[in-house]
Amino acid sequence: MNVYRLEAKTDMRRFISNLQVLARIPVSVAVAAISMLGYLLYSPEFSCALFAAGFGSFFLCAGCSALNQVQEKRTDGYFSRTMSRPLPQGYISSRTALMIAVLWIALAVSFYAMTLSSRTLLLTFMVLVIYNGLYTAMKRRTPFALLIGSVAGAMPPLMGWVAAGGSMFDPLILTNFIIWYLVQIPHAWLRIYEHKEEYLSRFSPIPVSYFVITHQKMLMRVWYFAYVCSVMLFALVCTRGLGVPSLVGTILGSVFLLGSMVPLTRLITVYLFDIASACLLMGAVIVQL
Repeated sequence: MNVYRLEAKTDMRRFISNLQVLARIPVSVAVAAISMLGYLLYSPEFSCALFAAGFGSFFLCAGCSALNQVQEKRTDGYFSRTMSRPLPQGYISSRTALMIAVLWIALAVSFYAMTLSSRTLLLTFMVLVIYNGLYTAMKRRTPFALLIGSVAGAMPPLMGWVAAGGSMFDPLILTNFIIWYLVQIPHAWLRIYEHKEEYLSRFSPIPVSYFVITHQKMLMRVWYFAYVCSVMLFALVCTRGLGVPSLVGTILGSVFLLGSMVPLTRLITVYLFDIASACLLMGAVIVQL
């Protein structure tokens, strides 16, 4: 009897572990936190709608991740970074994973509905179409698919802002959207570059197969300066109503510009831009209080 209980506990732990991988818990938690910061940027007060927006973003990210793993079950088995996922290993069937993905997306819609903002439902549909539709279909054909997929990656703060009742076309959230859009490209390209040999061996379209190293570094540096400009622009918009010079933007811009003198391979880690952008968004929330 004890053996059966032990096996049941082991199976349950394995299933929970597989769910965590399907949902990509660290990413989904980060998305939820950023979405809540976007909410607070428009409405700096704690409410049930704030947490509904956070849970909605968590389950939407988890659902999109699970659905993406169903779509890429075969190709995930080719790469060391993804071959240990539950679907390539056969721990979970595609049908079960698809049902879980649909359940999580349904939960996301339910939580977003609690915010009483119909525009969050429109953005949810857009995320699914862009990420699981266009981006997933294009990524095996062209490295420029990231230019499309990054739109979905930049959505979390916008989702929170809209859930709080803000306009999608407000200059403050649009400039922040640009920052998060620009974050996605170096983040993804740097992760791909770490495994470039595997991608090249599978004839996957990645930047290193399209551009020589010199051109790649130039593109990364151009993207870096675009990021710096977006940070300074956001700081200017954020502080325009305070009647003071944008000291925040000037300081941040100076730091980033000085940092650009350092070789990018030494300066940039995969999560540098994400951390910097999250800190910037948090600072903007504090400024708006």
